[in-house]
Amino acid sequence: MRRSLADRGVGSTSEIRAAPQREAGRTESKLQTWLETAKKNAGWLVVLGIVEIVAGILAIAGPFVAGLAVTVMVGIAFLMGGGARLVGAFMADSFGAGALTFLLGLLVTATGFYFVIRPGLGLTTLTLTVAMVLFMDGITRVIVAFKMKPVKGWGWMLAGGILSVVFAGMIGWEFPESSLWVVGTLVGFSLLFGGFTTITLAGTARKAAGAVEDAV
Repeated sequence: MRRSLADRGVGSTSEIRAAPQREAGRTESKLQTWLETAKKNAGWLVVLGIVEIVAGILAIAGPFVAGLAVTVMVGIAFLMGGGARLVGAFMADSFGAGALTFLLGLLVTATGFYFVIRPGLGLTTLTLTVAMVLFMDGITRVIVAFKMKPVKGWGWMLAGGILSVVFAGMIGWEFPESSLWVVGTLVGFSLLFGGFTTITLAGTARKAAGAVEDAV
């Protein structure tokens, strides 16, 4: 009995001593898995960034085609959203809420159908919408900038607001010809900058993974 208890005591002591080593092994394994995953994801991010850059260049090179594609995509999104509202109208508890939801869903669905069937006319509508949004955004920035004055950065906000108003005026002045390039060009630059941002993030993630690996 005493020998058995002693053996158990030795076994328990060795297990206690081995526990930190096993935990360290698990931690190292998890860290290695994380490093491999981070490097793999960074590679995919680089590929995604390159695709975004190429798509952005193509959109800038052919803004009208890109604008038509965006219009069709917006139309499909409106059709899906309008259909969901129509379904929700029949599930409403009260007639008033259901009728209002039905009318709104019908309007959104009709707009989406219009964008998909007549993307050229839909593109002019989107161009006017962009101009109005830029104009309102510019006016808001100018007002906020003067309220911020003399806080640091108010000049940049003022400049951005003025540029937004000027750009909106240019779109309106050249309308409807501006619909041939406005939406597609904006989407192209958005994809271009988004691609560079994605590649930068991938590089940062790869450097962080390398730093952790060197530290280990």
